[in-house]
This record gives sequence, structure tokens and C-alpha cells, in this order.
Amino acid sequence: MDRSVKSATRVFDMLETFERERRPLRVADLVECLDAPQSSVSMLLKTLVSQGYLDCNPATREYCPSARVANMCDWVTHLPHRPQAIPEAMHKLAEQTGETIMLGRIEGVHLQYTTVIHAPEARRFDVVSGTKRPLHRAALGLVLMSILDDDRIGLLLRRYNALLPPDAKAANIKATLAEVSVARDQGYYQSGGLTTPGHGVIAMLLPSALRGQRMALGVGARLDRLQLRKREYLDRLSEAIANC
Repeated sequence: MDRSVKSATRVFDMLETFERERRPLRVADLVECLDAPQSSVSMLLKTLVSQGYLDCNPATREYCPSARVANMCDWVTHLPHRPQAIPEAMHKLAEQTGETIMLGRIEGVHLQYTTVIHAPEARRFDVVSGTKRPLHRAALGLVLMSILDDDRIGLLLRRYNALLPPDAKAANIKATLAEVSVARDQGYYQSGGLTTPGHGVIAMLLPSALRGQRMALGVGARLDRLQLRKREYLDRLSEAIANC
């Protein structure tokens, strides 16, 4: 891989590490998480601090993304005519439920989480903004596929299977189509332990396309809590979507 491209990849890997850990980190922490040489990590940190993308606490030698990073590119999840509608709806939903809130789109043969607001509990979903999951292994992905015809879904899943390594589990097209049919009939989809054991997601479609792409919004929680408060979460989710 070209050295400049590798450096760019490492920048994003570092930012995703901060998002996953959600705390300031020292050089040694980043070296371990990135599995990269200390000299390379130190040089990258120095560059990002000098450009204003990271802050460094000189007393603790801990690094943290700056406010400049936090505010960059948040416009991509804003509706052009109502720029604060989706972010406000997501934050309100997070406050009302106390759960993890996810916004996602189809990216190739995957679901990509474009925005994730994490629940305050210690045990939470292992996803950050930008994380990708197989479409058929995520509630948001199944809801998004519900607006596609079955031939298009079959094409996506066959393409997904063709890209898998030999020992990986292929998508079951027939079973996936059955689950997509459930999402179409209900107007929502509830998953259970598809990617995170003991956790599930209730997802619905947003009514409007965002720059030509349909999006889905979901509430993620422990399965016991999701089942106990299902009606409440569906109502809150519907309300949030109506305000987008």
C-alpha cells in the first residue's frame, strides 16, 4: 500500500479508536489499539495536534479529539431544508429512552451506521459512526431492504456472498427475504442478538431521502428491556421519525 494512503488510513483508525474508547488516550494506548510502531503513532499525533485536530494535556500526556473534529461534517446527516431535524430527533430519542440510537444507510452490500449515540450503560453496542455490518445481519439493514424489490435484494446478497472468504458464513437469501417481508408488513423490524449477543434493535425508515439516499433510524437495547418497553420505544421512534 502507498505510504501516504496508509497514513490516511491510520488517521481514521485512530479517530475510530477514540470514538470506540470515548476517553483521552496516551501514546501507549494508541500503539496497542492500532498495532502500529510507536514512532509512527507519535509522529501522527504530533501532526494532528499541530493542525488542531487533537488536543494534548501536557500534564497527563493524554490525547483527545478537539472540538474541530467533533463539529466536522455533521452536515451530512442534516436535511437541506431542516438542518437540525435529524440530530435533534436522535438526541431527544436518546434522552427519552436512555438507549443507543443509530442512523444508517445502505453502502454497497453493507449497512453503514452514519451516526451513533451511545447509551450511558457500560455494556453497549460495539459500533461507532462509520461502522459497517452485513445488511441481512442488522435491523436497520432489513428495514432499508424493505423498500427494494426481491430481485434487487437477491442481487445484493449474491454480491455479498461472492465477496466472502471461503470459510465465512454466506447470507441465506430465502430466509432474508422472509425477514424483509416481515419488515414490509409491520413498517418496522425488531432484531434479537443479530450482531451483539443479548441485545436487539427496533428500526424504522425515515420518510425522506437524504441527498438521494434512504435512511433508517433505530433504538438499540438489551433484549429484556427491548421486549418490556417495546410499545413505548415504537411510539417514541415513530414520534422521532415524524419530526424528521
